[in-house]
Amino acid sequence: EFEMFLQPQVNIRTGKICGAEALVRWRHPTKGILVPAHFLSLFEDNGFITRLDSFMWEEACKYIAKLQERDIMLPISVNVSRRHIGETDIVDVLSSLVKKYGFENKYLEIEITESILIDSADKALQCINELKNMGIKLAIDDFGTGYSSLSYLNRFPADLLKIDKSFIDKINANESSKQYVAAMISIGHIMGLDVISEGVETDEQIDALRSIGCDFIQGFVWGRPLSEEDAEKLIDSIY
Repeated sequence: EFEMFLQPQVNIRTGKICGAEALVRWRHPTKGILVPAHFLSLFEDNGFITRLDSFMWEEACKYIAKLQERDIMLPISVNVSRRHIGETDIVDVLSSLVKKYGFENKYLEIEITESILIDSADKALQCINELKNMGIKLAIDDFGTGYSSLSYLNRFPADLLKIDKSFIDKINANESSKQYVAAMISIGHIMGLDVISEGVETDEQIDALRSIGCDFIQGFVWGRPLSEEDAEKLIDSIY
């Protein structure tokens, strides 16, 4: 009943799709399509989240390989849960999947929240360094929502910083809100990271983000999460 949906990520300067995030959806037999907010906390509590992670990783790897068979080189990002970092060897699992589907490692991107980096720092750092050595990319997700520590963040060899939707919602509320996002983008750039803003829903938000130097955007303004079939139609229209 679980499916992978894909939400496009767009280069804010060119307007071109530069990748996508893999998002899980539950096609419930009586309730219809459910988003993670309806079930993720339950799965984290009962341990099912690790099975769901593994399912999504395989679906994403399968999709990357499918695109590369058509010479379409788009990175796909997938999430890693706190429980998976702490209890299982994700390096072996991801290494096996990359070998199984035979694509270039750099097109797989792993998203880890900053709270995982801080709460499980040593374990996370070990995993991340091994994944980086494989050529897999890393994104720090939901930046600004946890107990941020620049000393921790600076230790991790990340490639991308993702600013949470809650900050984008308020970006045009006043100048201080805009400058707050600008400061986060600046921090990302100082650390040598590209910055993507999530939850972008209006042209006004795009204009504000462009003016303060954001690199990429993701959100309803460019497209809602798409089924694999609809994502293929979108990609076909571009390529």
